[in-house]
Amino acid sequence: MQKSSLILMFMIMVSGLAFAQRAPEAVDIPTAQAEIDSLNASNQKMSDENEGYEQNNSTLRNEVEAMEALKRDISVTQGKISSQAGELYSVMQTVNDAEMKSRLNAQISTNRAQRYALEQKNSELNGQIEDHTFSIEKNIRWINRNIIQTKKNNARIAHLNASIAFTQDEGQGMDDAIEKSQTIQNEVDSLLNQNPAPSAGE
Repeated sequence: MQKSSLILMFMIMVSGLAFAQRAPEAVDIPTAQAEIDSLNASNQKMSDENEGYEQNNSTLRNEVEAMEALKRDISVTQGKISSQAGELYSVMQTVNDAEMKSRLNAQISTNRAQRYALEQKNSELNGQIEDHTFSIEKNIRWINRNIIQTKKNNARIAHLNASIAFTQDEGQGMDDAIEKSQTIQNEVDSLLNQNPAPSAGE
């Protein structure tokens, strides 16, 4: 496995644990929910981006395959031209007629031009393949970055959801305490309002 792949796997593992180990905490629920919504939107955006990168890479890979196939065809044709060139030069050695030599020279020149044109085409294809390969690798890097960030976002979302639940539980405990306190206050009010000896005030 390549060193870069090992580094990427390590980064994903570390990033996934970055927030997962945090305990829930009391939060402002609307603020936490707003952050969750923002993180979910960011995740969707990165998912859409990665889909675009994957589609682009699929197109680029297909084009690379087509260019590699064309390079193989060019190589076969170059072999034929080289073989034909040898035959033309061999025939040239046995021809004395001026017109025939002229025709042979013209064909040799054409042969040479064909070889040069194919060499140029092959060089052009090599450059395009190199550019496509660079673009594919760049897209993969962006895909991996988005994957890592999505994992971080998901860990943060899980933490926020746990914190919201924690805060709601705390709120329920507070409501219970207030209700009990209010019940006691009602008892106090009832006791204070009672007057078992109304004549004592006369």
